[in-house]
Amino acid sequence: MKKLIFSNLFAIALLQIAAQPVVKTDVAALLNELPAPPITIADAFRRAYTGDATNPDAIRYYQNWTNKVERAGLEVQTLTKEFYRKYPTGVRPTPQPVAASRVTPQQQSSMDAATSELAQKMLSDPEFAKKFSQMSEQEQHAYIANLLAEKGLKPVNGTPNVHNAPIPGTDIAWAEMCSAYSQSAMDMSRWEAQTALQQKYEAQHQQVRDWTEAEIKKLPMISFGEYGHDHDPEKVSAIKKQALVKHRDVAEAMLKEAAGMFDQFRRQTLERIAPLNDALKQVNYGATYDFGNFYTTVLGAQGMMFGDLHNMLTNEVNIINECARWEYELHHFK
Repeated sequence: MKKLIFSNLFAIALLQIAAQPVVKTDVAALLNELPAPPITIADAFRRAYTGDATNPDAIRYYQNWTNKVERAGLEVQTLTKEFYRKYPTGVRPTPQPVAASRVTPQQQSSMDAATSELAQKMLSDPEFAKKFSQMSEQEQHAYIANLLAEKGLKPVNGTPNVHNAPIPGTDIAWAEMCSAYSQSAMDMSRWEAQTALQQKYEAQHQQVRDWTEAEIKKLPMISFGEYGHDHDPEKVSAIKKQALVKHRDVAEAMLKEAAGMFDQFRRQTLERIAPLNDALKQVNYGATYDFGNFYTTVLGAQGMMFGDLHNMLTNEVNIINECARWEYELHHFK
């Protein structure tokens, strides 16, 4: 039997476009909440050493901020797991939109009654079913219109409603934005710049170590009786303290240069995340938006953004801890 053709008053789709929520976090705003990098060794020391700490651990200073980033990252994982639990193949059936309708409850009731009557007639009267199936589309429409008229519904004039909405998710270039962000996030140039900075100042620390060793060797040897000969401990201690002051000065210079580099990295991160972050805000983080086949792609890129922020701070903290350690060593020199 050929497919029955119903008028637009009969044809009401059953499935609605599904919302696809992502994490409702403005990544740019979150980044701007991060305290500015320290530019003095004293500030770095306060961030790295709290209470009776004997080892630097500046990440504690940022704990409230990192908690937000980690919660957002876990939420991305949860949403991703939920999607694959529901759609193990990673493909969601394309939902059909609801056609626009201005049907009143009374009209809906009449249409339901007409639909039921037609269905019953098709099932109970094989001759009618055969006859109906052989009708042209125009004849079927005419029959349905007469049936509706018997229920008090008259055909409306005008162009039938035709769904011509775009495929979900294609109104915004999600794939292109996610790809561009991912490639930019994996750029190693900033990490190479940080490594070069650390190597530069490590060379200066080595110069201080070489100076310390040379100065101690210049000291005259004194006798300790049966314990042998060695350099004067007090003078050795004085040289080592001078060396710690030099190390602290090197660390402070490194910190100031690093602070400028970190500011630049943060600006670059804001520029990198802006297109995707703004697009997510535009669709209210998927609250009433369907990403279509791009949903998991967007979730993956959003998770990468949170990871990007976390890694950025981790690298800042490494240098803060490294510099603060020299202030600690000087404070506790005996």
